[in-house]
Amino acid sequence: MIALRLAAVALAGALPFAASAQDAEVHFWLKADPKNIQGCISADPSFTREHTFKMVNGQAEIKSAGGINVKLKQRANGVYTGDFDLGRMNLNIVANTASQPKMLTVTTQNLGCKWAAVRE
Repeated sequence: MIALRLAAVALAGALPFAASAQDAEVHFWLKADPKNIQGCISADPSFTREHTFKMVNGQAEIKSAGGINVKLKQRANGVYTGDFDLGRMNLNIVANTASQPKMLTVTTQNLGCKWAAVRE
């Protein structure tokens, strides 16, 4: 009986750690694709800054000082996507935290603009 109680206490102590192990925070600095057209370049101040991927309690999101805050949906193991409208730019955001190195890409659906970051 004592062994059973000790096992239950050990398991209960490990559960909060196991749940928080899923939480993550990864910082990315996006860079514009050199092939971006002029319309893309004018949007660079919103993108060429730090973006933070956060995973908290199973909910993924991207946040930036440029005002891009997007909840992401899991599409595959470690791959999260979301869409964001920035004026006339419809953005598709993909965070791949399973790849080595970790990657973040932002592309427009209508102008062909692209920003990407890699985190070692």
